[in-house]
Amino acid sequence: MKKRMILASLVAFMLIGTPVVEAETTHMNETPYVDISGHWAEQQINQLYIANVIGQNEYFRPDDNVTLGELLTMFVNAKGIEPLGNKQSSFADVPANSWLSSYAETAYRLGIVHGQKQGNYLYLHPDAPVKRAELASILVRTMGDSGVVNNLKWSTTIQTLNQYADGSNVNEKEQRPLVYAMQNGLMSAYEDGTLKPNKYMTRAEAATYAALGLLPGKPKTTKALANGTPFRQELTVQTTAYSYTNDKILSYLEYPLREGVVAVDPNVIPLGKHLYIDGYGYAVAADIGGAVKQRHVDLYLPTLNEAENHGLQKGVKVYVLD
Repeated sequence: MKKRMILASLVAFMLIGTPVVEAETTHMNETPYVDISGHWAEQQINQLYIANVIGQNEYFRPDDNVTLGELLTMFVNAKGIEPLGNKQSSFADVPANSWLSSYAETAYRLGIVHGQKQGNYLYLHPDAPVKRAELASILVRTMGDSGVVNNLKWSTTIQTLNQYADGSNVNEKEQRPLVYAMQNGLMSAYEDGTLKPNKYMTRAEAATYAALGLLPGKPKTTKALANGTPFRQELTVQTTAYSYTNDKILSYLEYPLREGVVAVDPNVIPLGKHLYIDGYGYAVAADIGGAVKQRHVDLYLPTLNEAENHGLQKGVKVYVLD
């Protein structure tokens, strides 16, 4: 539902073509932020606050660069996903007892972020600023659209990027997500006709992408997991498990293999979709297998011994979140 036209200044931030969606009403009616009055993103920041996506602070700091940790927290909350409650961290630079740990771990299991492997350790770099093309990749993964992006032809991608003076500056792994975001009205070129893929994003821009790209996709349903996370579909499947000792192997969607990455039949569960699997937890449909057909889900487990012990389990509930 479009409540009013997006401000011209908002158009400059590449969000044309996406409707402004009325936020869900809660007990809150206005934000406590003293630094957003008259800001071009005021409406979207208000929407996130009303939807309980962002918290009660005196300052929002809309023009500060958004960090990766802040972006993940905002996107996970906007998606309506309740973060994991367990106190563990897969990232060497995210302490298990930090406020960010549950969000980072949830985003990791859902394939929203992958981290960077350095030696034997995995790093998130949560305090790093986020570039525009990187945000596009994280956004489409959060939306559950990675499978659709994977089907985007490279020829179409290159032809699209070649239309812009700085299109060649987009990193290869971010090319298709950025083009997909542009094709679907999530982003567009700046007023000067450039893409600025390496431009650092602000907290206001991150809030706007969350409000316009994720809140509308949140299931408007009373169906929810025990932790409150809404879901769209419930399936009963059989599960098996797999594991690899070689950490260089990637999934079909080119995700590094780890707990949370599962193989599915794309005709039953589309690739890229986020799941909750009883007895396993949050997961992402990022792999396929020759023996994975119909209502069969193959779960990645850390060791071969765990995979063998899992065996074949029937009657497992899978909840499709997207």
